[in-house]
Amino acid sequence: MSRRSLSLIAVVAGLLALVAGIRALREHAIVSAPLTAIVFDHQDHFAVKCATCHHNFFDDTGRDSCYFCHKQRPELALNVQRDFHTLCRDCHAQVANAGYDSGPVRRCDGCHDWSVTQQVVPVER
Repeated sequence: MSRRSLSLIAVVAGLLALVAGIRALREHAIVSAPLTAIVFDHQDHFAVKCATCHHNFFDDTGRDSCYFCHKQRPELALNVQRDFHTLCRDCHAQVANAGYDSGPVRRCDGCHDWSVTQQVVPVER
């Protein structure tokens, strides 16, 4: 191999290592960062089946808060923001599109209480 080829291979390997390192840092930040508290009233959601949100009570995957389980399991934590936004916002949007009063769909402070964060506390298994 020529010097040029070896240099190119070294540069590509270095870039791949850098990308892997950045990804690992991002994953660690997502898993360890606290979630912003949600303002949620069960009385406002009486028409929604409990299992829609509380699947863990029905499929026996846990007894803890959804936040703690979804933050402690890295495969879930990496998508926690997307998953919760999709579940809540999409349901609110469907209700609004049907012509009924719904929860917030666009304003972050309609759901989130910025004065409180939910700390992730490890649960012993």
